[in-house]
Amino acid sequence: MGSNASIMLQQEDLQNICQQTGFTTKQVQRLYSRFKALDKRDCGFLTREDLLCIPEVNINPLGERLIDVIMEDYGENNKINFKQFIFLLAKFRRGKAKSLTTEFNTRESKLKFLFDASNLKTKID
Repeated sequence: MGSNASIMLQQEDLQNICQQTGFTTKQVQRLYSRFKALDKRDCGFLTREDLLCIPEVNINPLGERLIDVIMEDYGENNKINFKQFIFLLAKFRRGKAKSLTTEFNTRESKLKFLFDASNLKTKID
């Protein structure tokens, strides 16, 4: 999952992402636009600094810790590409109905992420 300088959203990629995450095509396209807006250097990945530029993350008392967990669980070399970004966001997608639940947004997956974010010393596998 390296970080390519230019990540193009091909139709096949779009369909695979939708299948894996449960997002609709429109949601994935909107999230891709958001990713591109956050990627101000147009390098195909986001850094810790890019994520800290999100006002809601910057003012959050746990913002730095959340970014640590994101980079540890999803990133590579303190960078996160679009596919890693969308799989992270899939964790927070609602999934009450069985048909809306994917491996990324199960109750256990969400609880593990919250535990990792709040536990400052250790991380569970």
